[in-house]
Amino acid sequence: MRKLVIAATMLFAVQFASAQSAQSADFKKDVVEYIKLSGSAAQVTAVLEPMLEKLQLPADKSATLKKEIEATLPSLYDKMANVMMKHYTHDDVKKMIEFYNSPVGKKIQEVTPKMTKDQMKAGQEWGMQLQGLLMKYMQ
Repeated sequence: MRKLVIAATMLFAVQFASAQSAQSADFKKDVVEYIKLSGSAAQVTAVLEPMLEKLQLPADKSATLKKEIEATLPSLYDKMANVMMKHYTHDDVKKMIEFYNSPVGKKIQEVTPKMTKDQMKAGQEWGMQLQGLLMKYMQ
């Protein structure tokens, strides 16, 4: 009888762990989808473009580097998903995905890369402005 109880407990534990693993995989898949829909992924690539331009590499090397960097993005999205999964429930993420599939959400997806570039420019201008202020106090 004791062996039967132990075997049943083990079977239940394996099934429970398997079900949790499947739920976790679905959750992560949805979070990665959200990262792509929300524009977070587009922001990353928008930041890369000016960086590559500043390197002034020959076109072929720049294209190869860009491909290699893009190959690392799934790993970044996975790490970002792990962080988001600590702060949002699966239901939260499903609702966010629903929003990003709405007309307003699609507009956000469309303009986010453009806004990121403009915001980077504004940040650089602000940084230049701060340099003068900082120099004033360093003397």
